[in-house]
Amino acid sequence: MNNTISCVIRTFNEAASIRNLILSIRSQKNISTEPEIIVVDSGSTDSTTEILKTLGVTLIEIEKGEFNYSTALNLGIKRSSGNLIVILSAHTKLCQDTWLQKMFSHFEDEKVAGVYCKQIPWPDADLFEVLRIEKYFGEKSRNFSRETSNISMEFSNAASCVRRSVWEKHPFIMPVAEDHEWAQWAIENGYIIVYEAEAPVYHSHKESCRKVAKRQIDLEKAKDIMLSRKRTVFLTIRQAAGWPIKNLRIVYSSELFKGSRVRYSARCLLRSFWYMVDFQKTDKSYQL
Repeated sequence: MNNTISCVIRTFNEAASIRNLILSIRSQKNISTEPEIIVVDSGSTDSTTEILKTLGVTLIEIEKGEFNYSTALNLGIKRSSGNLIVILSAHTKLCQDTWLQKMFSHFEDEKVAGVYCKQIPWPDADLFEVLRIEKYFGEKSRNFSRETSNISMEFSNAASCVRRSVWEKHPFIMPVAEDHEWAQWAIENGYIIVYEAEAPVYHSHKESCRKVAKRQIDLEKAKDIMLSRKRTVFLTIRQAAGWPIKNLRIVYSSELFKGSRVRYSARCLLRSFWYMVDFQKTDKSYQL
């Protein structure tokens, strides 16, 4: 199979990491062609775009208000030419110089629509990020299809590769959780999604309480759409109450926890507060 490769990267204020990521892509071994790199920047206010302009990549700039995950990715893929599209968050780090080769090897099977990989939390990740990543990105590779149980599938565009011909049939459509919806569509339409545990990347988030709450809100709104679930005030309050209870149990029972449990308990409650307050705001991007 003669593959041409394009990499699509989303950026917003990623000056600290973007150069190293692009250099690591270009240093990959055992691939026949150097990857084309397209970066979609959504209004960075640091030196991200200045750095990108020195690196010989294709840069697409959009306003911050125009951004959602599907819009950015679809713009980048439309500008690309590869028949295999690598998707990476700008704050990932490839752990191996054979990462691309391992990901691409699965596309010898024409039924494979997409491949995602193991994620390793950055050293500064908090306990919940570590536990989340360990739960969803295990040590064993596997395939997901209509014939398998897909409960544990966590297809992630933090570090993935998709077949262009499948994307052309079904581009990304969700404002968030676009990766989950796309992979589920692929499986329902007879394709295979692969989890590759032997090609890891570093990836995790370290965010303020309000931003963590916003990320969870985005995911729950996406679930509302995918499950045709009616969003009620009662559902939001129940989730806002249940989230800190579950997290506090982890804080006080886990031997992995490091730091002040009192301070972390306060953070749990603050995340819940912002979750309940900010969920009431209307976001037109979710009206599909």
